[in-house]
Amino acid sequence: MRRPESHFHNHPGVRSGIFYFLIILCILQGVKWVLSRGPMEIPAAESVSSTPATKARLDTIRASLANQNSWTLRPLDPNDLDDYKGYILGIPFYVLDSLYAFMSKGGRITGMEAFKKISGLPDSTCQRLSPFFRFPKYATPKESPKIAKMRDLNTATAEELQVIRGIGPVLSKRIVRFRKALGGFRIASQLRDVYGLDPETAGRAIKAFPLRTVPSLEKIDLNRASAEELSGILYLNREMARDIVAYRNRIGAYENLEQLNSVESLPWDKIDRIALYLKL
Repeated sequence: MRRPESHFHNHPGVRSGIFYFLIILCILQGVKWVLSRGPMEIPAAESVSSTPATKARLDTIRASLANQNSWTLRPLDPNDLDDYKGYILGIPFYVLDSLYAFMSKGGRITGMEAFKKISGLPDSTCQRLSPFFRFPKYATPKESPKIAKMRDLNTATAEELQVIRGIGPVLSKRIVRFRKALGGFRIASQLRDVYGLDPETAGRAIKAFPLRTVPSLEKIDLNRASAEELSGILYLNREMARDIVAYRNRIGAYENLEQLNSVESLPWDKIDRIALYLKL
């Protein structure tokens, strides 16, 4: 009996077609694998540190991922990095925080070498990130280092405050108005009381603008002041001022400022601020 021949014998067109079909199939499988990966994962070191701050940052990123208009992988200025873009690029939070700290002091990342030095990332990671970065030319700041060191939280202008990432024209003017209402900051942490200023941005501003001068202030006598006088303190309203006086009338003269904790209407987290404007 004659042995049956191969189905592909003397059919080169068929063999070529199957060969190209297999190649196309492999390519499609590769594309499907790449697309299924999604955004780059945050390194394991980040996921282990499940602090409330980290969870909040991840929640914000998840919200951005749900937005179809969110940023996708394309060249960007590394000076415009934020948590979401850093996540997409696979940059750990601790590296982003180092970059934020550098930029909050007025620094600008002008090239890949500068990025590598500031971030502390290895060469292999920097090479991977390089295609996604573009570095515009930045003008040399007019302000000399000597003048920059003289910056003071109590004298900084609204324009100067805008060098801090997260502080724009509205917030900078609000800070100046709040400072004026206080008669000047007594302690740097009072900056955190400005409405709409988040703690991280306030921290960057305090580092860039240390409190170097504290204006003189005539403190109010806690045991002699009327409710009207006490209500002149920015942190107190009329009800709180009346309660302070009522407590004094009930228990006698205050022996120390810590007794303000016994006045129920006073916000516990602002008593240290209120005490800055009082004396016994």
